[in-house]
Amino acid sequence: MRDWKKNMEILCDPLCRQVQIACHRGKFSSSVMENTVLAFRTAVGQGADMVEMDLARTKDGRIVGHHDDTMIRLFHNPGRIGDYTLEELKNMELYNYLGEPCIQSIETFDEILDGLRESTILVLDKCWDCWDEVLKLLEREKMTGQAVFKFYIEDEAAWQWAARHENCLFIPMLGDIGYLGRVAELAEKTRVPALEILPERETDAVFQEETILWLRERGIKTWCNSLSLSKNLVYGAGYDDLKSLRFGGEAGWGRLIRQGVDIIQTDWPYELWRYLEEGDSL
Repeated sequence: MRDWKKNMEILCDPLCRQVQIACHRGKFSSSVMENTVLAFRTAVGQGADMVEMDLARTKDGRIVGHHDDTMIRLFHNPGRIGDYTLEELKNMELYNYLGEPCIQSIETFDEILDGLRESTILVLDKCWDCWDEVLKLLEREKMTGQAVFKFYIEDEAAWQWAARHENCLFIPMLGDIGYLGRVAELAEKTRVPALEILPERETDAVFQEETILWLRERGIKTWCNSLSLSKNLVYGAGYDDLKSLRFGGEAGWGRLIRQGVDIIQTDWPYELWRYLEEGDSL
């Protein structure tokens, strides 16, 4: 397994075509909860080169690992993370993927940083409304060099923040090629090693070879999700994890790679790692 510094060198080398694995919220199931140190460390052990995490701010200003806009799925509570203090959240029942109370509780970004120090690349999502606080924590722990920030390229406030922080790394997300000019402009102001494309269909302009070539010519790699979360949420133009697991890696992940994708975000890091190492052996 490569160390995180080597993985970061690969990510930031525009000429390196080695496919990298990003694990979505860590590797979680049953009572191993998403967006926790255990999930992230398990993902790294299963071949992930980087872990994607979601962060939110509590009522008392603490940063915690949490994805959803509401707390219904994991807390059986209709409220929002920002409605409660950290102490209140720590004392709430967290429910696992069987709908049963879990031994784990929500974790702070401080705890996550402590658990992942010098171990993997941290890809930070859904926290563009609290980037200042997140960056302060990274700087305090001297871990800014381990982190990458994600945001939607059309988010003007996030774009401006990114443009002012040339010492950070950013992976914008793009569904409309009409914003490619904004990507190029941002790359002139700060560090943009990759762009996440969001194709729903194979015919989407963002999924075409000319788009990926346009990015490569500017030293920007292509990130694409292969998540299969629901029949109503299509990622990777349908070349997703489920297709890869059912019909073999060539049918899903392989198609993304042949299209020119450099980084695949998956819920199945070990299976993708094995496909990359051994070929279509699922």
